[in-house]
Amino acid sequence: MSESPSSSPALPRATGPGGVRPRRPGRIVIWLGAVVLLAVAALVAAAVIPGSHHPVGDDAVAQRAVAAPTPSRDGPVRVKKVFDSSISAKRYGTQVAQMENGYNASGPVSDLSPLPVSAFDRPVAVYRRYAERWAARLGHDVVPLTVALRAGNRGLARRDWATAFSDYLHLGAVYGLLPSDLNNDLAGMPGEIGDPHFIGLHRIEMGLWTNQPVTSLAPLGAKLSSAVQRLRAELPSTAVDPRSSRVRLARGLVAVTVDPLDFTLRIHEILEDAQRDFMSGLDVPWSGAGVLATAAGVAATKELLSTVKPIMAGRGDAYGTSEYWLHRLGRVFDSIRRRDGGYPSLHQLTPDQLELIDGTLAGTLTALEQVPGTLETKTFTTFPKIPQGEATTK
Repeated sequence: MSESPSSSPALPRATGPGGVRPRRPGRIVIWLGAVVLLAVAALVAAAVIPGSHHPVGDDAVAQRAVAAPTPSRDGPVRVKKVFDSSISAKRYGTQVAQMENGYNASGPVSDLSPLPVSAFDRPVAVYRRYAERWAARLGHDVVPLTVALRAGNRGLARRDWATAFSDYLHLGAVYGLLPSDLNNDLAGMPGEIGDPHFIGLHRIEMGLWTNQPVTSLAPLGAKLSSAVQRLRAELPSTAVDPRSSRVRLARGLVAVTVDPLDFTLRIHEILEDAQRDFMSGLDVPWSGAGVLATAAGVAATKELLSTVKPIMAGRGDAYGTSEYWLHRLGRVFDSIRRRDGGYPSLHQLTPDQLELIDGTLAGTLTALEQVPGTLETKTFTTFPKIPQGEATTK
């Protein structure tokens, strides 16, 4: 059979692997090309942006060059004046720096306007009445303690001692305002165990928790009763007078250095002392009644803080913060109180309870430390007048 002259040999069809015909480039190639062009454009733009071609090392060198001072032919540049003033830095720079940082020679200085000294009259009077009530309660509770000592009942005497000790600590801010011999007769600590002048609550504590015959402590109970009677007689006329540097005692005027701020310092000093002396067991080495003592300190601090609430209004958040932490600390002590109303001794606390007390007490003290500055009565000490011609003193 002959081939048709119009037919031509069939060309083989191109196929890919497996005999599958590959797709034409078409749109995919165009899309890929556009992506490549965009990438190239981005690189070109980065190259022409000012500073973009500097390596990291060059940036660090440039920053050091800017920060470094310009060298002087005469050596290092020395500051001679307080910045932006003609005040001699050599003579007055320290005082200016203290003022700018909120400090003077006595410590932090409040930015608030100082309070008038008379603002403390009512808080002091309110607290004095509070202290008088607790002194009366102490006098009442010392009676059953003395009876228990005479009866030789150690368990009952320990319970009554704890009540009387708590009463005394509720007085709070009267420390330092009473004659030293009266303080010692009430709750002095011994210079040594055999000190013949060691009487009062802590001497009874030592006897009750060291197995000393209870009846032998009865004379100490009688002496304690006498000291409380003297306290009640003197306390109404013992008060800080913010307008004079005196403390009025029943037997006359005794010159002392008293500042209105002393009253507010006691608001946080009570619990500072409790943290140092009672929670450590230092001042209750026999009974371990540090929790009881600190709880009484919380109550006294709450009372002190409440007396200054009216004059702290509008002077920052120190009052609200302190009130919150005191309430929180009070709840901690409530949570560990026994069913009979007493508190565990320090050695009876669990590690978790001790940690909770210590942590909450620390937070409370941090808040209370802001109170004295809020109630400042003085402005920053004025700078000495700069004599004429000293503005350029080197």
